[in-house]
Amino acid sequence: MQRSELAALLAALVLLAAAAKATTPKPEAPEKVTVNQLEQALSAAHGKSDAEVAQTLSSLELAERLSTVRLDHLKADLPGGKSQQALAILADQSAFLPPPESDTVTDPTPDPAATRQMLVQIVNYVNATLRQLPNLIAIRETTGFEDRPAEDSLESTGVVSLSYLSLHEVGKSSIAITFRDRREVEDESASNAFKHEGKIGGLITSGEFGPILSTVLADAIKGKITWARWERGPSGRLAVLHFAVPDGQSNYRVKFCCIPNGLTSTGQPDMQVFDERSSYHGDITFDPANGSILRIALQAEMPPKGLVPNAGIVVEYGPVEIGGKTYLCPVKSVSVLQAHTALQQGAISRTNYQGAAKTFLNEVEFDQYRRFGSETRIVSGDNDQPAK
Repeated sequence: MQRSELAALLAALVLLAAAAKATTPKPEAPEKVTVNQLEQALSAAHGKSDAEVAQTLSSLELAERLSTVRLDHLKADLPGGKSQQALAILADQSAFLPPPESDTVTDPTPDPAATRQMLVQIVNYVNATLRQLPNLIAIRETTGFEDRPAEDSLESTGVVSLSYLSLHEVGKSSIAITFRDRREVEDESASNAFKHEGKIGGLITSGEFGPILSTVLADAIKGKITWARWERGPSGRLAVLHFAVPDGQSNYRVKFCCIPNGLTSTGQPDMQVFDERSSYHGDITFDPANGSILRIALQAEMPPKGLVPNAGIVVEYGPVEIGGKTYLCPVKSVSVLQAHTALQQGAISRTNYQGAAKTFLNEVEFDQYRRFGSETRIVSGDNDQPAK
């Protein structure tokens, strides 16, 4: 092919790509609603089909946080699984937002001395939790969601246009988590007994059992802690402290799998895990009577034009009975991460990832708590009562 013909072909492909980009419809912006407006919309949708309610919910975006208590209440009245999942996604996306005014308490702000005393209670609680939590096994049930940004890709055969697809389920996994000697590990042998469906890509989370509490608290004490608000809890008033941790004091790492970065010796893409330390901020929600933490939320402060511009995790804790005793353990977590996954023409390199950011969301529930190992009872021949 002559040089002029090649140049004309390349120019045509560039024009085709530009035309496709101009004609690819952008997704309609979701309607922002309050929790109260959401409840009204669901009330108005009463009697509609499961698919119709799910479609309505997918067109909305919450401007306030939908609590787990309200989520469970609303899900109970929905017509089916599609609408229930759409509502759960809506709630998960609101996890980092402040609560509605109706969920806050307008009590006076505590003075600095009272706030410091609350912080002392939190520190004592975290230290005691790690010491007193027994060796245990729990099942981590993860549901992974992803969206698909609208984008045009210039391929060898021409321009391939992908329409926008909102957050949708891409996979599930059930993994046994062992907390032993104050360390959290995935129990691969125990996990074999549980189902693994689909593939959950991208987002990597861990540390809900204690490590995240101790790490965040240690970082926050070195950073800045301020009073946030009072909130209404299921059993009474809760306190919320806000913290901000600069990069130099941070031990929070954002992990994302996996990014091709160059080629291996065999010519295949060299897949690497994105793993970077980041400054971050967030909230600690706790019982002011004893410092017990019921919710912790943190968001990484990533470069807005970086490979991963946004990441965060929320963990909720609740009472769980293990071996006849009640402990506050993780019951739910929500992790969100955005990453630029569209590789442009040129070398396979992290610096060549551009385009719209893709959203990854993991919803995790912890259940089937039990002690690690077995309990032994010794019964003597002279006494029918068991001895411990």
